Amino acid sequence: MLLSLMSLAAAAAPTEVAYSIEPLVAIDLKHTGTEDTAEAWTWLQAKASQRNERGRWFIAVQADHHLRSGADTEAIWTTRIGETGWAGAVGPTHVRLGVLLERWGKLDLLPTLNVLNPADLRAGPLSTLEASRIATPMAVVQVGSDSLRLEASYAPFPSPDLVSLQGTDWSLIKPGVLERAFEEIPSYQGADNPLLSETIQGLADSLASLDASTQRGFTSALTQTNRPDDTGLQGNAGLRLEWEGEGVDLAVMGANLQSPTPLTRLAPAYRDILEQRSLPSLDQFSTLASTEPLQTSWPRTWLAGAELSTVIGPLGLRTESSWWSAKVVPQQWLGGVIRPTTAHGIGLDYAHGSSIYVTLETRWTHLLDEVVQPYLTRTDVLESGILARIGLFGDRLHLHAAGLLNWTFSSWLARPELRYTASDALSVGIGAVLIDAEAPTPASLQEVLSHPAGPLSLVQDNDALFVTMRWTQ
Repeated sequence: MLLSLMSLAAAAAPTEVAYSIEPLVAIDLKHTGTEDTAEAWTWLQAKASQRNERGRWFIAVQADHHLRSGADTEAIWTTRIGETGWAGAVGPTHVRLGVLLERWGKLDLLPTLNVLNPADLRAGPLSTLEASRIATPMAVVQVGSDSLRLEASYAPFPSPDLVSLQGTDWSLIKPGVLERAFEEIPSYQGADNPLLSETIQGLADSLASLDASTQRGFTSALTQTNRPDDTGLQGNAGLRLEWEGEGVDLAVMGANLQSPTPLTRLAPAYRDILEQRSLPSLDQFSTLASTEPLQTSWPRTWLAGAELSTVIGPLGLRTESSWWSAKVVPQQWLGGVIRPTTAHGIGLDYAHGSSIYVTLETRWTHLLDEVVQPYLTRTDVLESGILARIGLFGDRLHLHAAGLLNWTFSSWLARPELRYTASDALSVGIGAVLIDAEAPTPASLQEVLSHPAGPLSLVQDNDALFVTMRWTQ
């Protein structure tokens, strides 16, 4: 046994260790009295890996800290396991096992196939692309050759996308909106009933005075309502067949997935209260109390897709397409339906040495059946994105620019950044987030829940100037 351990240690390569810290501070440029005046994000990661004759083990720990200041000040720590596991040959197969990031598709800004890992959307456009995907428990088995490979993956514990439903600049419900909605309850029609007015006023006061952490707990519980038990038997399963030829990379894939967003239905009685700002009569309250306010389910769907990348002259070409048998489509007033959906994307890349890189992407999403009162979407949604990087002064200074244009909703987002590389370990940057939309930002809870326009109009008041730093070792 001792000789075996000594031989393995001798065959193993040195352990590689790395860690990074990336703080970002953003100052609001268009304060309207509801959103935060400033917020700070700090992303931290520590990882290690080692190779030996049997494969490679790797481990990573991630954390982020979110500090926001506005009507109140909040600070939130989140920690999780990063990519952690083992990869190596097992007989004729190659296996990856652990908490993994598994990439499908070829597009970066507007993907249609990158579905095996949940998305982290809490920081909006302030987040980096690296921080926008969450590693999840998964096993991946691959067989084949360098040119033709078949890959099977299984994630036993599907997770929803990580979003903030309320209370931040990048959430569905902005800071102050929910509190104002609670304060308005005593002014609803029917709230002056002598038998109810005192109770309603007390309830409204209690709800409006809930501290931020309690409100986060309620909304967090909402995102977990009626989720299937994590038995490992209802996971996400996928197959991917890839062929690599000279200058061409082609793949087809299929999967059975649990929806990363819930299918919801607000009870009609509760919708009437919100929409009409009217409380039921006293004899209707008992019926209302016995009605489930919000029904939630997490449907499954089949996914089929294809991806291709190649080179045409000086340009790189990337394209991907997907078909969903039952994709969740949100509706106004917390409603939802499932619809078969297709999405097609194309990207063009141009690079000139290491000093210039530009990529353009376009995505078309199409619902195969009509949806009544769709929320933040339409039957057809057309979007374009750009990512550019220009190096100056011997690549010490870089100009980064990212942009998104939603043609369907006449809205756009731009994120320019100037970054100085002081050393291999340290870089600093200054940039901005600029957003504009044709539709006005909703100001009340009723306007939020019935908003007829696109997602960028919800956050168009969040123009900000930011400074950031990245230190790696």
